[in-house]
Amino acid sequence: MGDSPDAVSKEQFPESIGKEAIPEQAVREKPKAKEGKDKKAKEDDKGTRVSAIQTGLTAKQPVVRYAPTYRLEPKNPLKHERLEIIVKAEMNKHYGDDYTFHPKYSLHMAAQVAEDIKSRIKLLNFDRYRYIVLINVGEYLMQGLYSMANFLWDAEKDGYVNYNIQTTKFFAVCTVFYIYYD
Repeated sequence: MGDSPDAVSKEQFPESIGKEAIPEQAVREKPKAKEGKDKKAKEDDKGTRVSAIQTGLTAKQPVVRYAPTYRLEPKNPLKHERLEIIVKAEMNKHYGDDYTFHPKYSLHMAAQVAEDIKSRIKLLNFDRYRYIVLINVGEYLMQGLYSMANFLWDAEKDGYVNYNIQTTKFFAVCTVFYIYYD
């Protein structure tokens, strides 16, 4: 045996591993088409064998495929009233009378409140729904605000919950969209 890293003996690796290896690394020279079967067998024996460990290949795991359920209705349907209760409770807890608007901190607080609302809704385990929580917070400084959202959705299963808080100093609007995902 030579000292080259490409040369590997039959005792170290079985013959089946070398045949499954990448073609460029498995055999350096391809046998000629005119030569007989004996020469091809000898060439395969002389060819370089590469293990799966050396090439970084791993055994493929079988792909698990699930049969479709053909179920169009959720097992645990969403209740609009329960979402309203959660949104009101979280918004009143964070944007109560003691809240003062600050442009820098209000951004992070709105993101945290949105995550809290989304996590509480997910704890209800409504089947096959996705949620989008939007919170807008602003200070009253003689300005107006118009906001619009357009969606293409199923009117029977999809919807939204909207809740707003208005004081003399700031406003906070929370909108939760729930979309059925089958």
